[in-house]
Amino acid sequence: MAVAACSLTVESCIDVPVASPPPPPIVPRERLPGGLEVRGGRFYRDDAPFFVAGMNYWAASTLARDAGAAGWDRVRRELDALQALGINVIRTMGATEGPDSEPWRIVPSIQSREGYYDPGGVAGVLRLADELRRRGLYAIVMLNNFWPWSGGMAQYLAWADEGAIPYPPPAQGGDWGTYEEFSCRFYANARAREAYASMIRFLVPQLRTNAAIVWELANEPRGVADVAGYRRWIDETARLIKALAPGQLVTTGSEGDTASPWHAGLDIVEDHRSAAIDFVTLHLWAQNWGWIRADRVAQDYSAGLERARRYVVEQVGRAAVLGKPIVLEEFGFPRDDGSFDPASSTHVRDRYFAEIYALVRSLARETPMAGILPWAWSGQTRPPRPGDCWKPGDPLTGDPPHERQGWYGIYDSDSTVATIREGSAHIVAPGAA
Repeated sequence: MAVAACSLTVESCIDVPVASPPPPPIVPRERLPGGLEVRGGRFYRDDAPFFVAGMNYWAASTLARDAGAAGWDRVRRELDALQALGINVIRTMGATEGPDSEPWRIVPSIQSREGYYDPGGVAGVLRLADELRRRGLYAIVMLNNFWPWSGGMAQYLAWADEGAIPYPPPAQGGDWGTYEEFSCRFYANARAREAYASMIRFLVPQLRTNAAIVWELANEPRGVADVAGYRRWIDETARLIKALAPGQLVTTGSEGDTASPWHAGLDIVEDHRSAAIDFVTLHLWAQNWGWIRADRVAQDYSAGLERARRYVVEQVGRAAVLGKPIVLEEFGFPRDDGSFDPASSTHVRDRYFAEIYALVRSLARETPMAGILPWAWSGQTRPPRPGDCWKPGDPLTGDPPHERQGWYGIYDSDSTVATIREGSAHIVAPGAA
């Protein structure tokens, strides 16, 4: 490229070359036998199309660290149950941060203090990954979290001397906006980013040859007040992972636009444009985004479902310009009448799940839509105080520690399980009758 430089006192113009910015480095990619690949906007496994019939099971890696009925034995039983439902992918936390004394956290953590990786926690991640590979299952492994229930970006900031974490609800006086503005400082804090990158350099190489693993930058990262920094972080981090593990896929963990993209600082196209990001993620939260009310689930159902359908279709349509697969990575729905009791009915949720599975299946035929993962598996485990937040000593369920236990968790006794089984069977073969 050249521009014409003219002088007011010289009649002629001289072409002065202006250097173009260097092209971004090529993203290294290798074929990992048995691993997932992306070709032409679709997932493939060993030259055959692959569709994700998944389940969020974030606690698996934490539970896998401990032997006995409450830990590793439980994980293997739950994996048996999930495979019986036709699940082929789980989504789990691969990195959790301490201190374990902080409120509403996954404990015990893997990185209990900055730069120290608990041997038991790391062993749990490796044990789970090996078991998944042996079973022919896959895992989307979250490496960070915008929200504080696993430590995440806020904890890295606290370690980097950004001050105390302004915890959102259920903290007394907590405010979600204040917390989000704090958490998004992560993208501009060099020390916090380097601590996170160090964790990646520690963990990713240990699993780089495991065909079961797909890496995810974070759970629901948002740009909020630093959108430019957020997108730079996506590209830089994804390229780091690709350099360490060129045979494994990488994605963002983003929600898509959400119901308030201007507040969240999100754009499903721009946030997944990096050449190092292999596929697009999308989340869907009808109650959290105000489309239904928990105490009026049945009355709000039709309008809420219509808004959910429009949102998914719109997001898939927008993301199609990228030529990458897209996965509905999280969606959930409350129990009937907003109950938290594991014995309560889930008839409305079952209808909603059936509709969302059918929508994903229909989109998969003609668009880059490639799969679905409900939130979240509780399986055989029941909370001791349904409707209360998690407390130390309680078992881990499908609802993270900061949320009311029983809100979105899916128990093995729920009628929703049959809906998931049927929906999963259709997802893996979307063109079938």
